[in-house]
Amino acid sequence: MYGTHAKDPESAYSSAGDLPFDATSPERTVTLRDDRFDFSGLMDAAASCRRVRARLRLVDRGRLPVSEMEWLGQAGADIFSSDEARGDLSELVLIRKATQRGGAAAVFFQHGPFTEPALTNLPAYETLRELGRSGIDLHVSDKVHPRDAAHLGELAYDCRCGCAAFVLYHHGPLQAGHEELAAQGVWIHLSSREAAFEENIQAIADCACAARRAKTGLVLHIENPIDPQALADFVASGAVLLFKTPPNDYRSPRRPFEDAAKAVRLDSRAYYLFTDYVL
Repeated sequence: MYGTHAKDPESAYSSAGDLPFDATSPERTVTLRDDRFDFSGLMDAAASCRRVRARLRLVDRGRLPVSEMEWLGQAGADIFSSDEARGDLSELVLIRKATQRGGAAAVFFQHGPFTEPALTNLPAYETLRELGRSGIDLHVSDKVHPRDAAHLGELAYDCRCGCAAFVLYHHGPLQAGHEELAAQGVWIHLSSREAAFEENIQAIADCACAARRAKTGLVLHIENPIDPQALADFVASGAVLLFKTPPNDYRSPRRPFEDAAKAVRLDSRAYYLFTDYVL
């Protein structure tokens, strides 16, 4: 229906060999942006991925109308959207219903503050709660906008009710409320630069333990050399280590931790598209 009418010849996918699989992804995935291909080409890609049991991850840049996004979600495309792509967040609820029918996921990243009004004339925070209850995986960062601990706790509750994942990218030392969030099933990403301070090591380990009990995790991005004993403590607490440093020599006491980390497969719902950065 769609494959024979692609306006852009490069947007048509007829076989598995045409699919640009993500080399760094632990799963068989293809990631495309909606502003690089036309609708019919994206539908072709979704059909090709389904034939070879791969996942199409479609990055929503707001170019396509919600009706076409629904078609793509129903065709099995995982939709990755954000408040920078869609002003009317309520459209994501419709997209989520379509992805449910297609056995796909809907994922949303909130860049702006929670209090910024959406086009629905509702506070963005209240709409975010609705997204979580609808089963949309939520990702937020406190790099630019501080996040109130009470708001994060409410969003964590809403996501649990909707069987959605809730992921927090945290910048700075962990606070007392973060362990409670981890105990509520929130995935927390943190830079290892915080582990350079001895007083933070125990807080990181405690938070990782709480997340492990909740069957999620604390993801520690190793961006600087860490004492091997601290690495051992983090592994024992259940933290997921993602090494961003150059590999150590095979004689280094850090090398076994690097090798072990390569064998750990991080849940695909625990990060937004890629694991390269603490967003």
